[in-house]
Amino acid sequence: MKAYSIILSVFSICILLLGFKKIEVSESQKITGDPSNERITEGIKIKEGIRVQNLTLFMITGEEKISGDIYKTLSEAMNTREVTVKETGNVNQLLLDNNSDDYIFIHSGDIVKGGKQDRTISYDVIIPPKAKNVELQSFCVEQGRWRQRGNETLSSFASNTKMLSSRELKLAARHEKNQSKVWGKVAEQQDRLNDNLSRKNGKTVNVANNASNTSLQLALESDELDSAKKEYYNKLKDLITTDNTIGYAYAINGEVYAVEIYNNQCLFKNLWDKILESIIVEAISEQNDKDYEACTVTDVTTFMDAVKTENKGVVKNINKTTNFRTVENNKGNIVFTTEDTDKKKWIHKSYMKNEKTNAAQSKEDLPYRRIQQRNR
Repeated sequence: MKAYSIILSVFSICILLLGFKKIEVSESQKITGDPSNERITEGIKIKEGIRVQNLTLFMITGEEKISGDIYKTLSEAMNTREVTVKETGNVNQLLLDNNSDDYIFIHSGDIVKGGKQDRTISYDVIIPPKAKNVELQSFCVEQGRWRQRGNETLSSFASNTKMLSSRELKLAARHEKNQSKVWGKVAEQQDRLNDNLSRKNGKTVNVANNASNTSLQLALESDELDSAKKEYYNKLKDLITTDNTIGYAYAINGEVYAVEIYNNQCLFKNLWDKILESIIVEAISEQNDKDYEACTVTDVTTFMDAVKTENKGVVKNINKTTNFRTVENNKGNIVFTTEDTDKKKWIHKSYMKNEKTNAAQSKEDLPYRRIQQRNR
């Protein structure tokens, strides 16, 4: 009987300790509650969301159809000087030389720094080995400058470390192809960052840089912004923990903003740091004091289902190795698909909603659901 009592006591202590451990992990990672926890849809699995402040991130796993470390990112190639991005004097066109034996993947929204003005690349582009003078469609993300900045080279671009950091900017460059709107959305995001960082720090913060106060690139390099990103980044940077992670969905302030899936795991992992930084910046710029209900896996699948359509969309031939397909339904839901024509497979799918259509929708139609904060 005494032995039985000892065993029962030990068992009870173990259960108690495990319970404490579970509570601690759930609280620190801010895991959102969802009865389904994860969901399989369209051949992918959407994992339960991890919430940090106003950002909820859902990792996506699945089977890649293009395997191997076969694409080098633009950041990597520019760092090693295997790729040169050249100024043309045309705001909306750049030229690229690939001096390497690798395929280079340029992600839509990649920002190149330098030249006569910082630019963003409109579309995903796959560059074949040794390709020269490849045309890249671009938009300026720095209004006004048309001269050398500091010690930068005027005829070419120095680096690619950032990408577009708002849904509205991505749509303006990738879908609407509107330079004036790109400039307007850059200024709008700078204003939002200034307001939110000033409130957070209790003092006036201006992310604009005196070297060029309209440059999105320089604003994204702000020290105050770097400090604000740390809490998000430290809790989210290691979410790629499995070999079959191929994408993500994210929600800000209770609204699903996008679902992004890649058909090559190595490519996605190599892009992850830059992608994560861009959505963290967007979350910081969209912070507000309103209450909302955190998104769930069900919200993400509903978001993806809303895009389904029989329409095959419009295909744009970017170059000999890249096709870019846009499918949009009458509600403004869009799927962008980048196809590797050499491999005859898609490499990147992006599910988004057109903000102009969203604004016209009724409150009940939106996944964004603000509620009174519940007592916990």
